[in-house]
Amino acid sequence: MDRPPRLLRNKNFVKFWFGETVSLFGVRVTALALPLTAVFIFDAGPEELGFLWFMTYAPFLLVALPLGVLVDRYPKRPLMIAANLVRGVLIGLVPVFALLDVLTLPALFAITFGVGVCTVLFDVCWQSYVPVIVAPHHLVAANGRVTASWSAAESAGPGLGGLLVQVFTAPFALVVNAVSYLVSVVSLWSIKAPEVVPERSGRHVGKEMLDGLAFVVRQPYLRAIVMSGGMYNFFYVFVEALFIVYAVRVLEFDAGLIGLVMSLGAIGGVIGAGIASTLVKHLPFGPVYVVANLVGVCGPLLIPAATGATVSTAIMVTTGFFIMRAGSAISNTASISLRQTVTPPALMGRMNAGMRTLMRGPETFGTLAGGFIGGFLGLRAGLWIAGIGTVLSVLPLTLSGIPRLRELPATAPAPENPSAHKELVVTTGDSPGVSAAELPAGRTGARPEYNPVREPSTGTPSGNLDPPIPPTNPRSQPLVQEGVS
Repeated sequence: MDRPPRLLRNKNFVKFWFGETVSLFGVRVTALALPLTAVFIFDAGPEELGFLWFMTYAPFLLVALPLGVLVDRYPKRPLMIAANLVRGVLIGLVPVFALLDVLTLPALFAITFGVGVCTVLFDVCWQSYVPVIVAPHHLVAANGRVTASWSAAESAGPGLGGLLVQVFTAPFALVVNAVSYLVSVVSLWSIKAPEVVPERSGRHVGKEMLDGLAFVVRQPYLRAIVMSGGMYNFFYVFVEALFIVYAVRVLEFDAGLIGLVMSLGAIGGVIGAGIASTLVKHLPFGPVYVVANLVGVCGPLLIPAATGATVSTAIMVTTGFFIMRAGSAISNTASISLRQTVTPPALMGRMNAGMRTLMRGPETFGTLAGGFIGGFLGLRAGLWIAGIGTVLSVLPLTLSGIPRLRELPATAPAPENPSAHKELVVTTGDSPGVSAAELPAGRTGARPEYNPVREPSTGTPSGNLDPPIPPTNPRSQPLVQEGVS
């Protein structure tokens, strides 16, 4: 059962959530300020902006799989700290280069690619790290809170970004994001949760990458999510690549109005993330997930349909973003929880990396295709193609077994093959790790991180880890069993 007070007493999750929330607000400022830097300083068109987004998403295709192996081999928290440190430095270079008058479009592309690599590492880590600090029965609530933070940043970030761009100009607005990453680093550094990782087995990196991909492709629920998500993302990045140029040149919005439209639209994401846990708790899981997707994909259709006076056009575009964000927030919360539930802990990093590669890899080509189509057929035509493509992306989900799931499946067990992982290593915030054999009784096993840490003086849980609830409900098993192809 979802008990928010208990989840919020989990100190490690609260620290992680706070740091991630702050950095997400900075990221959303950058999402507006970076392309506006290219448009206002270098007069970038749809082709150049398409390539800028290409450099953002190319790392998901190029480095996600090897980074997934890294995440499964090493403690995740130090990797997240390193990723945010590097992101902060790289983003900080943009205003420095602008101040020195040495900023160029190729430099902006290179910085964007470097930030993208670190983003892949952090994303694979955090989705693998949440099950370490949160018990299975709180996964939906925890993922919902992170999604709510993302949605809140989507709501307030563009408005803040638009204001900062108008006051300080686009490149100097990026200072906010650089500082936000440093706040996240401090927050992550303060987490002291034990972390269990397999000892390095000496297996070939390529073989381990293939293991992660094979698991994603053969697991029926993950396969459906990948097919749907990859198709949706391919067409959705048309919107990212074209909307700002479309808003400036066709709709004649200024930076402040663009930020306002995106901020108001993102409120739908805040609402969706806020009710996701309640919907999953009281309604069948599968239908909630699929219906949320169906609602969300209707939003992009309203963006190119908007015509007329500036006020009515802004309202219609805002409605499109609102519907899209609301559906996406609910479906993303459900999707991440389902993925974490059906994946064994030892495969979590590689699963997330495989999902990132297969779902976000198409974005790499979608940005180029969107920029080309927008330049060749026109911005509005490109956005119409995006809307139609996102609607079609729901088909793989509707044809899978997910709509018939009443509840989340039971948590996947750890691999039974002892030769695959010779020994478990437990890490905390202030030690590199100890072997599982050195742990007290009751701290080893498939998911030792869920066992409560007991204070020596009282024998009571310390509150830093979220203890498990023993499975007592036979309905926790999926009602639909699908074969593995």
